[in-house]
Amino acid sequence: MLQRRLRVVKWLSTTPALAVCTLCSREFKVPTSALRRTANALASLQEQFGRHKCRPLDSSHIGAQAPADVLHRQEPDADEEEDEEEDDRKEEDDEDDDGSSE
Repeated sequence: MLQRRLRVVKWLSTTPALAVCTLCSREFKVPTSALRRTANALASLQEQFGRHKCRPLDSSHIGAQAPADVLHRQEPDADEEEDEEEDDRKEEDDEDDDGSSE
């Protein structure tokens, strides 16, 4: 059986700020008041983690849920792509207008 663990996913310098359960992906946030000391932040995360109960994943969501440490690439909107193409054309025109003839 898989063991649940606490994984810190966001740090503020050397202080943990956000963690997740490796089994159910529940997030735990450090309260602002506990961020001043690393020991307090860590104790807060461990206490929240110890209190929570993992909920079993619904079988319809198992394939759709990605691990917490996976980053997804967001595709640009079509409008953004058009703007980039227009910028590229302007740069090419500027290079042609430099007055240098070949």
